[in-house]
Amino acid sequence: MSTLLRVAAGVAVLGLLSACGGGGGGSTTSATTSPVSLNVPVPQTVSTSDALTFSAKASSSAGTITKMFWQIETQTLGANPLTGVTNADCKTVTTDSSGTTCALQLSPPATLTADYTYKISFFAYDSAGNSNTGATTLKVLQSASTTNNPVAKTGADATVTSGDKVSLTCAGSGGTPASSGTPYAYQWVVSDAAGLTLTLANASAASASFVAPVVTQSTAVKLQCRVTDDKQRTGTATQTITINPVVKPTVVPISYSGGTVQPGTVGTLDGSKSAMYDANGNLTTGTLYYLWLYKSGPSGSTPLSVNNAGSAVASVLFPSVVTTTSTYVFTLNVSTAPIAPDGTSKDVVKQLDVLFYVSALPQITLTPVQQIIQVRSGDAVQMQVNASASNSVPVYYAWTQISGSPLVTLVGANSSKAGFIAPTVSATTTMMFRASASYQPVTVSNPGDASADLIVQIQP
Repeated sequence: MSTLLRVAAGVAVLGLLSACGGGGGGSTTSATTSPVSLNVPVPQTVSTSDALTFSAKASSSAGTITKMFWQIETQTLGANPLTGVTNADCKTVTTDSSGTTCALQLSPPATLTADYTYKISFFAYDSAGNSNTGATTLKVLQSASTTNNPVAKTGADATVTSGDKVSLTCAGSGGTPASSGTPYAYQWVVSDAAGLTLTLANASAASASFVAPVVTQSTAVKLQCRVTDDKQRTGTATQTITINPVVKPTVVPISYSGGTVQPGTVGTLDGSKSAMYDANGNLTTGTLYYLWLYKSGPSGSTPLSVNNAGSAVASVLFPSVVTTTSTYVFTLNVSTAPIAPDGTSKDVVKQLDVLFYVSALPQITLTPVQQIIQVRSGDAVQMQVNASASNSVPVYYAWTQISGSPLVTLVGANSSKAGFIAPTVSATTTMMFRASASYQPVTVSNPGDASADLIVQIQP
């Protein structure tokens, strides 16, 4: 078998004739004692599925270049082969005074389940039988996938110090996001805690966080974000956080407050368990300074005032009227130096968000004591409704005449009982009245959360 046939057979067996290339980015010249010299592209990393071109040049001081070819090897286990590989046998070349150039064309695979890396080798022979080989690499990022699998992308790797609040961010793209509601489902998991204990906040959201634990030496932890689309396909990405030990006393904010409370209750903001560590990462004692700040509440709500905000233990009075479950967020600021009202300090201020969920008041229901009332002209009419509602929050009422004539004057129109004197009529007359109720005063803009209608029949 000729040398050319052996080379072609080897390429066919590998089944990897893909070429990667990439245009710009410079090139590298292989180091060899052979008269054949090569100039091959530098390693490339791509994040799109666009077609690529790799160009290599060969020349020889002992004769002319007679044969060239490319060979591709998959270096990532299970990776799909490159596609659209053209001119791997260098049947098309260009020659000038500096040598012979062969351009290889290829495209990344359509399906990528991870980042794939390929080794691309270039071989050249001259008329005197001398040869040389050069190699480069192509790394194709998963984001180049043209399939419907979602792609996850985390924030940049970061370096923090023990006690810092670490924010994690993740974004999803591709796949088949839901057409309504949240496009993707997110889940953060600790893929490598390096022996530390990490507690993630909002682990099922695109943005999560944790407080960096105390370490005595620089330690890297890895957090993986999983993005799932509407077809339950999942893409993952990992964010690495390097935690450094403190170089002077630091604090870790700790709160045992938060959770679900009832409307109108006083919530305790307790940061007294916050800890201080020395420069060696050992628990120590010392003066800590605190500041509790209101951070956020329901849209359009009035900010809540924090009582004793500069103390380890503060309090807040939640609204008494809450018709839908509401979330209120407060921030615990702790430092080894006094903290100004705006949250600044000459030492580092460590923060921790505390969430309260204020339950909604029970829905009001109105039940008429008597649905249909029959009277005669001149009789005193009394209408009454009973309300099923919270025992701790007052209920506001309003009565209106919604049909029938003549219009009558209601007594007690803003209570659970209302009445009037039946007017003189010459024929049986039917009137309808409506009782409305709410945890807030019933007005035109607030017609009430519940209502009940009563019928009054007046005989001549």
